[in-house]
Amino acid sequence: MTDVYSLMLQRRSIRKFKPDPIPSKILVRAVNAARLAPCGANAQSLKFYIVQEPKLVAQLFSLSKWGMHLPDGSACPKEGERPTAWLLILHDQAIPATTLAIDMGIAGEHAVLCALNEGVGSCWILNMNFKKAAEILDLPAFLEIHAAIALGYPNIEPQAVALPPSRSTKYYWEETGNFCVPKRSLSEVMLVDKSVHIKESDLD
Repeated sequence: MTDVYSLMLQRRSIRKFKPDPIPSKILVRAVNAARLAPCGANAQSLKFYIVQEPKLVAQLFSLSKWGMHLPDGSACPKEGERPTAWLLILHDQAIPATTLAIDMGIAGEHAVLCALNEGVGSCWILNMNFKKAAEILDLPAFLEIHAAIALGYPNIEPQAVALPPSRSTKYYWEETGNFCVPKRSLSEVMLVDKSVHIKESDLD
């Protein structure tokens, strides 16, 4: 088991998966972690749909689009590299939610980190035909899909790298085959008040 900080540092979006199925217990635990995430006014308006049946997993994949920065399709998993499960985040419209987007983000990341702790990688997908997905899954009208998380055992190790001279944040493939994800440096994004004294060891 890895500590939470290390998990957060190693989390990257996975775009190539192994075909190995994920034990249902891991998926259930991910949902349980999401269920207990904080939410605005404690409304708890979210529902979570685990999709693991191979035919349904494939159907949902066909409704998704991957890698907006790589229009050549190289960021989209090929046959044999595709996710083996999906976790859909739904809003129960019978329950009012004033902070829906924030609630989904926190709950989804709880699920992602829980899965990663078991060796399961993920990729958030918002570019999916959610209306068609709801029809395929025969969801009642009051349950609306807002996000999908692709899940599977990673078959790639994306690397967080410094921004290039161009300052572009677009991810890319290196000639060596590494998938690189540019990230702004800690010094660029962190503001501190005068009482904060940072030591080199604080950055370990």
